[in-house]
Amino acid sequence: AETSEEAPTIDTSEYEADIAEAESSVEDLKKQEVEINDQIQSLQPAHKELKKQLVEITARNKKILDDMDKVDAKLEDIVKGQKRREEEVDKVKAKVKQIEGVLEQQEDTVKEIKGKVSDALAGARKMNFYYNRDLEIFKLKKDHGGEIPEGKEVELEPTAEDLEKIEIFEPSRDPKHFKTKLQNKMRKIEQEKERRNISESDPAVARDKYFRAKRDLDSKMEQINAIERNCTSLRKDLRGRKERWRAFRSHIAEMTNIGFDEFLNKKGSAGEVDFNHETHELNLIVQKDNMDGKSQTKDVKALSGGERSFVTISLLLAIGESLETPFRVMDEFDVFLDPVARKIALQTLVKTAKAMEHRQFIFITPQDVSSLPTGSKLRIFKMKAPARSSNVGGAQQQTLDFEN
Repeated sequence: AETSEEAPTIDTSEYEADIAEAESSVEDLKKQEVEINDQIQSLQPAHKELKKQLVEITARNKKILDDMDKVDAKLEDIVKGQKRREEEVDKVKAKVKQIEGVLEQQEDTVKEIKGKVSDALAGARKMNFYYNRDLEIFKLKKDHGGEIPEGKEVELEPTAEDLEKIEIFEPSRDPKHFKTKLQNKMRKIEQEKERRNISESDPAVARDKYFRAKRDLDSKMEQINAIERNCTSLRKDLRGRKERWRAFRSHIAEMTNIGFDEFLNKKGSAGEVDFNHETHELNLIVQKDNMDGKSQTKDVKALSGGERSFVTISLLLAIGESLETPFRVMDEFDVFLDPVARKIALQTLVKTAKAMEHRQFIFITPQDVSSLPTGSKLRIFKMKAPARSSNVGGAQQQTLDFEN
């Protein structure tokens, strides 16, 4: 017999409801996701702007922090500098205090010296008063038979007013001079007393000796004054002579410098003569090319032989302009010169010599000078070559005849 088994029936309605509810929830969540994404998209520009602002604020804060670090460093330097300046001020204050102490000591010394000067001045005024008093008494007694007449009494002691009236003059020489002079006078007086055997107890003899000595003194003072006037005149004349001599010396140096440069210019060079009158030295500054300052040299030894010879000729000619000598002789001046420099040197020498008709120039050279034109102001004398002997010990030169 056929059997059939029916499948069991499962009730899924409950699950379907759950699925539907779940699907509804999923739809809601998707809608929420879409809304959230929309919100996120709408907030992106603001987020970017805030992020940009955050970056700017961060950079600004960093710059502020850097500036604060710099300010702190500057402030630290300022504090250190202030401390250093305070230390320097303390040192200066200590120095000032030390100087003030020294100044106080000097002021005390000055006061002490002023007191001594005041005492010495008062003593000098009293001595002057006593001298004038004794001189007046002596004159009165001399004019009135050794007695002071009535009504002509002389004050024996000075008053403060009398001392103030005495004028003080400033000596023109050092006090030691007067002290030495006074000692010499006192020594001579004592020697004269011993020589003449003068007795101080005899007024008549003393008075006679006094007037005789006074006349001698007046005569000597006149001689001294005349000598001092002569000395003053001589000193004044000496100062004038020295000033004129310095001006003349400066003029010679300037003219020599100008002439030296002019003679060198003829060869395309330049130069300067430096006269040091304090150290008595003469230095030459030579510029080989007057258009090239780099060719200048102060060491004449650095020049070639020909250049040194031409510089020497230029110097001698420049100095010779200020020398009042009737004859000027130059021997073998061109031995180291090249042909061009030798030609220029010869032309310069001849031109200079012709321009000074009141002087005679003699140039001696072993070179040929036949190219120079002779005339009334220029003559060439050529010596014969000396005859040589082949014998040992024989005469080497027999004649020195000249030929025109």
